[in-house]
Amino acid sequence: MRSMMLGMVLLGSACATTGGAPTVGAVREIEMAHDDGRPAERPILPASSFELLIKNEPNMPSFRPVRLRFMVAQPGRIQFQLYDTNEEGRPGRLLYRIERDYGPALTSNGTDGKWVIETLPPLPPMRGPVWVGVAVPEAGGEARLWAAKNDSGRVFQRDVEPQTALISSPVPYTPLVRLVVQPDR
Repeated sequence: MRSMMLGMVLLGSACATTGGAPTVGAVREIEMAHDDGRPAERPILPASSFELLIKNEPNMPSFRPVRLRFMVAQPGRIQFQLYDTNEEGRPGRLLYRIERDYGPALTSNGTDGKWVIETLPPLPPMRGPVWVGVAVPEAGGEARLWAAKNDSGRVFQRDVEPQTALISSPVPYTPLVRLVVQPDR
């Protein structure tokens, strides 16, 4: 029995190493996550005249956002917006917008590990913070995302009107919305 278990371990390690060393020039990606990984709440998302903002700071000389990964808690239409940072350190110009219906098949119960992945188009290299905005396109929208109870200090709600587009208030929970970035070469 012991030799069979050892054989299974050796077989497993042989399989794990058959790919060889990482290829020189391989593309690395970093997932920016501010939640604690424990879905606990299904907060109401603001209508598109307001939005939740998640501030991501990759701390790299230059990078490109490549994907969003998130957990849908209740089906419906959700809008994601990606912004660069302006001179004042606030959300700047809109880089990309996704607005889709996420149906029951994409909805997670919070414990099943079901994540939705949205691939972003090729975006120009960026420096500094990047902001992910989340909202429902119309008042009364029923879509929800899972959120963790941790207060990451990186989530805010704001009015999106250009004249009043200031971070209005910190939010005491963190949506399970993650941004994947790739170092720019």
